[in-house]
Amino acid sequence: MNALSTLALCSLLLPASAVARADSQIIFAESYEKAFEEANERGVPLMICVIEDDEEANDDVWLNTINAPEFVKATQGTVNLLANRGTQEMHGVKEVEVDGKPRRLCAKFGTITCMDHVRMEIGVFRDFAQNGIIKTPQVMLILPDQTIVAALIDRHPMPDFLDAFKKASKQLPNGLSHEEVASVRQGLKDAHVWLEQGEIQKVIQFASPLASRESSSSLVGQAAAMMKRVEARGREELSVVEDHLKQKQYVPAMAMLEDLIQRYRRSIIEAEAKEQKVQLMKNREVKAALAAARREESARKLLETADALAEKGQDSRAVKLYERIRDRFADTEAGRELAERGSDENP
Repeated sequence: MNALSTLALCSLLLPASAVARADSQIIFAESYEKAFEEANERGVPLMICVIEDDEEANDDVWLNTINAPEFVKATQGTVNLLANRGTQEMHGVKEVEVDGKPRRLCAKFGTITCMDHVRMEIGVFRDFAQNGIIKTPQVMLILPDQTIVAALIDRHPMPDFLDAFKKASKQLPNGLSHEEVASVRQGLKDAHVWLEQGEIQKVIQFASPLASRESSSSLVGQAAAMMKRVEARGREELSVVEDHLKQKQYVPAMAMLEDLIQRYRRSIIEAEAKEQKVQLMKNREVKAALAAARREESARKLLETADALAEKGQDSRAVKLYERIRDRFADTEAGRELAERGSDENP
């Protein structure tokens, strides 16, 4: 017969940092409260497993369903909680090494201590008991707001359990994997520093892919907020471009747009700056100002080169460049400067 028994449950702790995640076993959270924090950070469902000791249906579900490779693989996309009131005396202890330090874990459940799964009872029972009982064995798929997506009591075919995982994941798509969380947390810290230092491209490279990820992850939300700050900063710089344009300072305006296009690559600011540049290049007055600036730059370089040659005593080469400036760039500032020089400076 299928035994459905009651179980008063307790509280659990958080993750997966205790023992390296492996496809061969489920990593159970160590803290009930922190498990929900992790689920919110990652934007993933939680799987709650309630198991009673020394009962046929519970032992069968634990050994043959929950430890089956397909089930273990499905738990890689969830934060996992296990509630059981069994003591260390009942389950025994296995010695493991975690980060170079010895640790004594529950011999039955593997990745947490007996104290952890006993504590889990309080939180699970408080939040999910119905009429003062929780039936076992039971697997629940829930959302971080404690909405129950599926509750499978007693034995079920494996497809039923896997369908429950899929149903929960559909409600929280594109969550972060357990392995991604640490790097995203660090990336957010770095991005704040980069933004303060004006290293916009680094911020965009980190935050933009996350911001475009449609996920309920709070960390993804922070990355999206970071991109909003980047965009706000870019628009402030675009407003300076507008000020230059109002004063018909086309050369500095175009230089700023070029700079924005480079520094804000792969963002909406790049697209807006490119569009503004295209529109400016259609304006005759702007095109004339840019052409004049290019002529001035060319003349200035020629004059600086000629002066350098003259200082080195290479007068014949310097004279040729001076003549080129008089012939081609007399209308530039560099040309007028050359014309105003005394005869000693203009052989």
